[in-house]
Amino acid sequence: MTVDVPVRRGRPGASAPTLPARWVHRARSAHPAAVVLSGAVVVWIATFAALVVNRQDRFWSVDFDMGIYDQAVWLLAHGRQFITVRGLPVFGHHGTFALVFFVPASWLGAGPDFLNVFQVTVLALGAAPVYLLARERMLGAWAAAALGVAFLFHPALQFLGWELFHPETLALTPLLAAYLCSVRRSWRWFALWVVVAISCKEDVALAVLVLGLVIALRPGRRAGELRIGLATIGFAAVWFVLVTQVLLPVVGGHPAHYEGLYQGVGGSAGGIAEMALRDPGNLTSRLTSSETGDFAWKLLAPFGLTGLLSPGVLAIGLPQFVLDAWSDAPWTRAITFHYAALPLAGVTIAMVESVAWLVRRIGGAARWLVPAFVLACAFAATLAWGPSPIGAEYDKGWWPPNSDTRLAAKRDAIATVPADASVSAGYTLVPHLSRRAEIYSFPNPWRPSNWGYRDQDTRDPHRVNWIVVDRRALGTEDAALLDAILTNGNFRLVLDRDDLIVARRVHG
Repeated sequence: MTVDVPVRRGRPGASAPTLPARWVHRARSAHPAAVVLSGAVVVWIATFAALVVNRQDRFWSVDFDMGIYDQAVWLLAHGRQFITVRGLPVFGHHGTFALVFFVPASWLGAGPDFLNVFQVTVLALGAAPVYLLARERMLGAWAAAALGVAFLFHPALQFLGWELFHPETLALTPLLAAYLCSVRRSWRWFALWVVVAISCKEDVALAVLVLGLVIALRPGRRAGELRIGLATIGFAAVWFVLVTQVLLPVVGGHPAHYEGLYQGVGGSAGGIAEMALRDPGNLTSRLTSSETGDFAWKLLAPFGLTGLLSPGVLAIGLPQFVLDAWSDAPWTRAITFHYAALPLAGVTIAMVESVAWLVRRIGGAARWLVPAFVLACAFAATLAWGPSPIGAEYDKGWWPPNSDTRLAAKRDAIATVPADASVSAGYTLVPHLSRRAEIYSFPNPWRPSNWGYRDQDTRDPHRVNWIVVDRRALGTEDAALLDAILTNGNFRLVLDRDDLIVARRVHG
C-alpha cells in the first residue's frame, strides 16, 4: 500500500516565510521610486493629520457635517439611529453603510480626531493605486511615482482633507483601487473594492455604473468581461434605485432630503427628466456656466488637462459632475468641498491612462517629459490653489489662527456639560459635544433650522437640559431667542465668559 505524502517545496528543512518576513523582503526590494512616493505619502498624512486635528481642537469644525457624522457613528455604536444634529435617521440621511465600520473605534472612545485622521490617511493612500496603475500601463517606476506625487499635489484632494470627515470622500481611494483591479483582471478584489466604495454613499453607485460601462466596452476585452461589466452596471443601478427610492423614503419618511438642492431643475429624477423635455436650456445653461467651467478647469488643470485625452474613463466622475452643475447651491461647484471627490476620481484615472497613451504614442523622451509636465502642473496648482502650508491659500482663512484668546473659555464651556446631558449648542460647538443621544444645533429644537426634511417640525424644547452657545456666532434672530430663553426662568447661567454661554435647565 502506498501513502500519498505532500511534497515540500523549496529548500529541504526550510519553513515558509512568515507574513511580516515577506513584508520586510518586499520593502527591502522596493524600487527607490516607490520608496520616494511612500515618503511623500507619509509627509502628506503627517501634514494634513496635524492640520485637521488642530482645526478640530480650535473649534473650527462645524455641525454640518462633522457633528452629523460623529454623532451618527456614536449612535450606531449604541444601537440608536436618529441624528438629532440633522433631524434625520442615520440611514434616512444617506446610504452611508460604511459608518458601521467605525463602530468598534467608537466603542474604544474614538471621536472626530480619529475620523478625520483616518480620512486623511485613506486619501493619501490613493497615490498607491495611481502608481500601480501607471506601472501596469508600462510606465517606468519614476514616471509612475511622479504621477502619484502629482495626485497628492492636487488642490481638490487637499481640500477633501480640509473639509473634515465625509463618507463619500472615503470612496475616492477604493474607486481608484477598483479600477486598478479591473485592469489587472483581479475580479474578486475588484468586487471587494466596489462594495467598499458603494457603501460610502449612494451617489458613488453612479460612478461604479460608469466603471462597469468602461469594462463592458473596453477594447480587447477577454471572454467574460462583458458579463462582468454588465453585472457591475446592474448592481450599481439597482443599489442606487433601492437606496434613493426605497431606503431613504422608508427610513426617513419622505423623499431624499437633498432633492431640495435641485428644485431649479425639477427637484427629483422625474422632475429633471420632465425639465429636459420642457426646458432643456435650463439644464444646458447650468452645464455651460462660467461657474461650472471654473470647476472643471480646477479639476483638470492640475494634471495639465491630460485627462481630456481619455474621455471614456474621465466619464467615471461625470454623473456627479453633472449633478454638481445642476445643483442650485454654488458650493457644489467648487474644489473646496466633498462634491469634488467623485469627479476627482475620474480625472485621476483619466490622467494616468492619458499619460500612458502619450508615452506609447510619442516614445523617446516622452517617457519622462510627459510625467514631468503633469507633476509640474500639479505643483503649480498646489501653489496657486492648495490649502497646504506651501499653497497661497494656506493663510487665507481655511485653517484656524495660531492664537485664540477665547480658546480656554470654549474648552471650559464644553467641559461644564455632563457627558449624558441633552444639549442645544452653537454650530461650532456641536462637534465637541456630538457623542451623545441628543445634541441639537441651536436654535433647534426651539425653532427648526436645517432640521429634517425642509425644516419640518422639530422636537419638544423641554427635552433640552443644557444650552452651550457662542454669542459671536449668533445672528440677530437667534440672539433674541437665546435672550428670551434665558429670561423665562427655566434656565440658569452656569458660565458666561468671553461671550461663551452655558446654561442649565432648572425648571420646566
